[in-house]
Amino acid sequence: MLVLLLETLFSCKNNVPIDNNRYILWRNDFKGNQKVIDEELEQIIPFAQKENSKPLELPITPRVWWYNFGRNTFNPVKSERKLGKLIKVLEEDKTAKTLSARKIQKIEKKIERFQGNLQEQSGWLWRNIGEKQVLISQANVAETTLKMKKFLYDVGFRDAEVAYNLDSSSSKKKLKVTYIIDEKKGYTVDTIQYVSSDKNIDSLVQTNKSKQLIASGDLFDLRLVAAEKLRLEQLLKNNGYYNFNNKFITHGAANFENDESLFVKRKRGNLKIEIQNPDTKPTHERFTVEEVIFKAFDPNSNSTFIKPDTVFYNGVKFIRLDRNVPINIISPRIISKPGSIYRVADIMETQRQVSLFNQFAFASSQVKPLSPGQLSLEYFAPLLEKYTFGISPGINNIYNDGSTFFGFGVPVSLTGRNLLKKLEIFEGSFRASYEGQPSPINTSNKSIRGSLELGLNLNLTLPTLWPFQGQLKQLNLKNPRTILGIGYNYSEPFWGKRLNFKLNTNHSIQFSKNAFLYLSVLDAHLINTIYFNNQPGQEFYNSLLNLQQQGNNLKITFDPQFVSSLNSNFVYNNQNPSKPLSSSKFFRLFLESGGTVLNFLDNKERIKLIEKVFPLKQSENSIDSVRAYFRFVKLNADYRRSIGINAKSSYAYRFNLGIANPYGNNRSMPYDKNFFIGGSNSVRAWAPRTLGTGSSKPDTTAAGNTIPQPGDILLESSIEYRIKVLRFAGDIQLAGFIDAGNVWKWHQTQAAAKFEKANFDFRRFYKEIAVGTGFGLRWDLSYFLFRFDWGIKVFDPSRDQGSRFVLDDFSLKRKQQYGLNWNFGIGYPF
Repeated sequence: MLVLLLETLFSCKNNVPIDNNRYILWRNDFKGNQKVIDEELEQIIPFAQKENSKPLELPITPRVWWYNFGRNTFNPVKSERKLGKLIKVLEEDKTAKTLSARKIQKIEKKIERFQGNLQEQSGWLWRNIGEKQVLISQANVAETTLKMKKFLYDVGFRDAEVAYNLDSSSSKKKLKVTYIIDEKKGYTVDTIQYVSSDKNIDSLVQTNKSKQLIASGDLFDLRLVAAEKLRLEQLLKNNGYYNFNNKFITHGAANFENDESLFVKRKRGNLKIEIQNPDTKPTHERFTVEEVIFKAFDPNSNSTFIKPDTVFYNGVKFIRLDRNVPINIISPRIISKPGSIYRVADIMETQRQVSLFNQFAFASSQVKPLSPGQLSLEYFAPLLEKYTFGISPGINNIYNDGSTFFGFGVPVSLTGRNLLKKLEIFEGSFRASYEGQPSPINTSNKSIRGSLELGLNLNLTLPTLWPFQGQLKQLNLKNPRTILGIGYNYSEPFWGKRLNFKLNTNHSIQFSKNAFLYLSVLDAHLINTIYFNNQPGQEFYNSLLNLQQQGNNLKITFDPQFVSSLNSNFVYNNQNPSKPLSSSKFFRLFLESGGTVLNFLDNKERIKLIEKVFPLKQSENSIDSVRAYFRFVKLNADYRRSIGINAKSSYAYRFNLGIANPYGNNRSMPYDKNFFIGGSNSVRAWAPRTLGTGSSKPDTTAAGNTIPQPGDILLESSIEYRIKVLRFAGDIQLAGFIDAGNVWKWHQTQAAAKFEKANFDFRRFYKEIAVGTGFGLRWDLSYFLFRFDWGIKVFDPSRDQGSRFVLDDFSLKRKQQYGLNWNFGIGYPF
């Protein structure tokens, strides 16, 4: 009944009149194809013969209804009248004494829109959210059938037959087209023979024969042949043959008997690929690079009146307008050298290497023949502006537990380039803000309080592995990078004052297009906390003490502390943002050792130098607290896999394992070093950071709100199905998912409510895995993706054994423990 109603609303009403020779195309279908997949055949069908979009494959076409509604309600007289007024206003503004270019531009855009409306006889909105009804004739289908037959011939099914069937039984004007494919037996390749009368080229091709893209047993597929021709072209261009292109490469199918009838009978034969010589010369000319010129400016700009500085360095001629450009740093990134064989790959890699400096507006090249067999190679790389300043004030709003708070922030940034003549980037940022901060524990009726924050950060980025650039020259082409950072942050939450001083270094190497290694030998944070000795401060401090007695050591998070660590992070990622539903892999391995230096001191819990230089300054109006130090080791392995099913759907899964051992006397991790679970990128049936620990009940505030549940051991897994169902200013996708996981403590928790529940134990951990399921809606706008997920709890480990399956407790009522948990995110969850 619902389907019939939707079809009545969105399919029949507002349809345009159709002549007798054409029908409404309702569906394209394929039958009989065994080797060639439907998606390949769909690509042959012209765009004008693609069926209209149907959300969720339901028999409705709402976008056609919207388009036709726009045409039927369009008033051309009214639009012409408005267009005339706009043209008159534009003419008046152009003759006005005070000419506003911005105003004229706006009017011109409106005129263009009204002209488009009149041309299409429909409003702009309805034209963009709707789509025209696809109409088709038998002649159209017959023509497409011939194209499919030719395609099958080209991919190796030379005897294939294609027919079609038109079915209009469901409606006199709606047509289902079925293309009936009989592939028959495909023609396969026995051997591949490469022929060239040029001995040098023949030797080069035979040496690289192992890299060929066609193998014995493959079909005579013209797509494979084209790819092999391109490989041969690139092979020759990377070995000195500057003028070569694949027009000199021909191919053919034959057999040893040179009998075409036998080839047709056997349906197999030999593929012969011949590299021909040019008509005007006996062989192809091979080139060497005679000179290499690097111009650190744009020769087409107006700044060339400055006398350039020319320097020869490692055989390369550097021409620069700014003498501060360090040629000794650029030189190792220039792959092409005088006297070397011409290689197009060297040119492309040099341009990529130069662009990685982030100092040049672009990197381009030009090749000029000098004499027979010799080339001149020029690179152009104009510098970016030396200084860049930015300021972007904004207002934000935080809503929590029925309370709302409007805040503001003023971030200011300054970027300086090549100030030290090292092609470095200096970045300074300052931020002043007064923003809402939700209380982590309920100490009063106000769940959100205002917090003043001031922050200053300074970063210096060097294009080398400082200070080892001299010893690690072999890594110059691996995008080496060193970041030295220092920062200071001051905040005044309602319960006290907090000062955070940080110092960090980061080295990175790019092993390949998809593989990166990050290493930080110093990541130190010194945090001084002063709890106010007033009612809010005392309530907050006492609440932290109560939680500590219950086994939740959240107090350590807010106490004064010193955190230092060294860490490494390896990332492999071949995801393609432009093809989100395609197959891809992601792997991240993170290792960290915190407080390592304490192991070499007599006092394992204090660093005297830190206490002396940065003593805690507590006043009579504050509550005393001791600075915390941490010693820990941490490992995190995260693997993600996406498998494309077809162009419109895929499924993805994830395994995430984390282990941290806090072996210091406080047996605690710094807050941001803990593992948390729950939220839009985790187990989505639980709110962010609220799942865990183990089978113990989560800690809650007096108002019943769950506070963050930090853990030392993390197990997490998800699987998700994604399908594209509609296009509206972007792709609309639906998703279904199952998430599972939990976090545990490494050490036993002595609090009665958490004893033998919160710690990890091999005998019971598998019984404490939380499970959630749900569905999601995604709007992919190419440049970013909006994600809405609704999670449903299936297995809740915090309940007593025997009653942990909670799916039958699901309720759609608001604020239910086992209701829908809404998540919003940008990008995919994994």
